[in-house]
Amino acid sequence: MIVMKFGGTSNQDAAAMSNVIRIVKAHLAEQPVVVISAVAKATNELEETARTAARGDETGAISIITRLFERHNSIIDNLIRSRDSAKELESVFYNHLAEIKTLIKGIAILRELTPRTMDAICSYGERLSSRIVAAGLREAGVDAVWVDAKEFMTTDDKFGCAQPLMDEVTKNLESRIRPLLNKGKTPVTQGFIGVTFGGAYTTMGRESSDYSASIIGAAMNAIKVQIWTDVDGILTADPRIVQSTKKLKHLSFEEAFELSYFGAKVLHPATMLPVIEKRIPVQILNSRREGTGTLVDMSSGPEGHDILKSVAYKKNLTLVSVAPHKRFNQYVFWEGVFSVLTQAGIATGMMATSEYSVAFTVESSVDTNALKAQLEEFGNVSVSPDKASLCLVGKGLRGRAGVADRIFLPLSDLRVYMVSFGASDLNLTLLIDEEHVSQALNRLHKEFFNSATLSDTFETIAQ
Repeated sequence: MIVMKFGGTSNQDAAAMSNVIRIVKAHLAEQPVVVISAVAKATNELEETARTAARGDETGAISIITRLFERHNSIIDNLIRSRDSAKELESVFYNHLAEIKTLIKGIAILRELTPRTMDAICSYGERLSSRIVAAGLREAGVDAVWVDAKEFMTTDDKFGCAQPLMDEVTKNLESRIRPLLNKGKTPVTQGFIGVTFGGAYTTMGRESSDYSASIIGAAMNAIKVQIWTDVDGILTADPRIVQSTKKLKHLSFEEAFELSYFGAKVLHPATMLPVIEKRIPVQILNSRREGTGTLVDMSSGPEGHDILKSVAYKKNLTLVSVAPHKRFNQYVFWEGVFSVLTQAGIATGMMATSEYSVAFTVESSVDTNALKAQLEEFGNVSVSPDKASLCLVGKGLRGRAGVADRIFLPLSDLRVYMVSFGASDLNLTLLIDEEHVSQALNRLHKEFFNSATLSDTFETIAQ
């Protein structure tokens, strides 16, 4: 069996869903489990609905959610020809809308929005879109069965960033999904959402439907996990910033993880984790223009090619530097700094140390005023916002002669605040001012990729 995940842009309207149905039908012989994301921008609208209600604006919240449901009903009208099937969907959606309105009323009265309630509201995006796709598949002659992720994706109760409980998930998938496949049916389910042991919907982080697909693939020992999106595969840089990008035909799991962790948007950072142990390949494909895509697996590409693969970036970072008040007992200083970060649940990105000082990056969403107040017990703290990281990824970066010159010379007129090089053989990361990301990215791409001609690694993208 294989897992086929379709993102929000692949499901954004009736025409896009028709295309999804066509693609799934072409892979029926491989026994697909189909994982569907919410339609494009639906999760944003669901979040805005909840936040509007939390401000006490019940009318405004209902207006937002009503428009979203109207968009789904329009898709039904343009995709589903059977009036019986359409009425059945509309009835289910009517009940869901009533449920959300009840949640809105409670939020607006209390003016309180808990992570649990936010997850409950956000879960509807995938539940709506996946029902439409399942109905469309059935109408196209596919024996599709809609399965609520609540029936198998058991998670912890960390609402907004829940983690799957893999033993439970595996057991549930074998009892719920495997029998459907054995009977020749095509399960259609949701990404992004799960459920606690108590029955409450959870979400596993924004854009985590890829992660859901790889969890299912790993738990069920899939032959392959396919991620269908709106780009041709993993590219040498963000095509919104760099025009001359190339598609990568192949990446190792580790290279793909580094790219996603340091800002590449094609994959959720956790996608690689479930499939690495079982060596299940992941293929990124364009649902709008079918091709070979990018294959991610255990190998690192053609032998003898230690080459740079891609440059990723991450904006909205803040640099925090801490130097001790007095230079003695450095162990107490280290313990103090890291205990503050641990107790606050703050994950750092880049980090650099000297004998007595430390500098690290945090997401701009972190309350740096509160963090600074806590760290000042241990040293002098400086905070520099509006930073961005540039991460160059590729096998064999560490120790390669001449690579430093090729990176730093094109950026010689820009301020570099931090360098991370040597901790991994796969990446070199720089911290720069956020306003210079486009300039730096284009310079590095020109230096490393404009003349790249390895046909077994790179492929020119058709315009």
